[in-house]
Amino acid sequence: MRAPFSIFKRTSRDRATGKSVIRYCARFFDEDGNIVLTKTLKATAKTAAVCEAKALYDRGEGRAKCDPFILDFLADFWRVDSDYAKMKRLRGRPLSLHYVEINAMIIKKHFGVPLKSIRLHQLNESLMEKIVLGLSAAGVGPRSINSLIQAVRVPVSDWARRNRVADPLQYLAHVAETPKERGTLSVDELARIIELREESPRLRCAILLGALCGLRLGEAVGLQWEDVDEVAGMLHIVHNWQAGEGVKAPKCGSRRDVPLPAAVLEAVKLCRACAPEASPFVLWNDRDSTRPADKNVIERGFRRVLGLIGINEDARKERNLVFHGLRHTYVSMTRAAGVPDFAVQRLAGHKSAGMMERYSHAENVVDFAAARLALNGAISDSIAKAAGK
Repeated sequence: MRAPFSIFKRTSRDRATGKSVIRYCARFFDEDGNIVLTKTLKATAKTAAVCEAKALYDRGEGRAKCDPFILDFLADFWRVDSDYAKMKRLRGRPLSLHYVEINAMIIKKHFGVPLKSIRLHQLNESLMEKIVLGLSAAGVGPRSINSLIQAVRVPVSDWARRNRVADPLQYLAHVAETPKERGTLSVDELARIIELREESPRLRCAILLGALCGLRLGEAVGLQWEDVDEVAGMLHIVHNWQAGEGVKAPKCGSRRDVPLPAAVLEAVKLCRACAPEASPFVLWNDRDSTRPADKNVIERGFRRVLGLIGINEDARKERNLVFHGLRHTYVSMTRAAGVPDFAVQRLAGHKSAGMMERYSHAENVVDFAAARLALNGAISDSIAKAAGK
């Protein structure tokens, strides 16, 4: 492999004395042998000139343009119009604006100081591990640390692939996590929510879409009237609302049809009666008919509804009850109702390589009517028991 620089002598005229002097120079090369930079050195001896050239090279001078400051590189990478983002769109896996913004914020907030003045070629596992230890000592949790690691690893891995060089962070491991399991609601608790007839129809419907149809929050607020088949008792999950981006396809290509239990159908019909005619969204926005309800409003409303059925804020935190956990409730209920696991995975829109391979035609064998009846039965029994108490 060719050395990254060479030393040679050059005769020049000293401006102060007018005499000819011999100066040492360094010529730097890229990996293909092309000259990147020629620089006159301060050294007056060859050994010192070699040391000076090496120091310049280690600081990043004389390197090709593919060796920018790491912070500049990361800031450029985490943009919605970066080459990486454009390629993801071409491959049918576009990055969400939220995901890009979160990573850009992570880089700015957590790496602005430790990676300042560091060139891309200087980044290595040892440096990153020191940063990770510092973050841990500062009280940053394991899950957050792994998000920080990923915000750097993805761009560096892509850079290594593009430049056909070894990934300097390929062996950087994530730290161990012990994530708290998402809490689920019991059938009795869901029955109490269904009986909250005085609650906002829009909020009540959103909660039931999550708990009894397995919709993600973005899918719930993105649900449109054209996606509701009241006659067949079916929802077509083909829309997903992302703030700043509008309507997109569901996450990870999880378009699907799900059965519409009676309790949810009743909630949807009530929303139809209340919604402005101009809004295409089931969960409408009172101020702007072109947008659905705000996600934050739904999440705050969910916490308030939990309080109405006897789950105070301390209990909610202890059980880790959040809106996304309603999908866990849905999976638990459908499995308990006797729906086969492969069908539950299809209905919930979960993807994994093994299950995708084995059940790639699951949509052809899911008995939607049976699934809907099973959920109806579970809820009806619980409501009847509560009424008999």
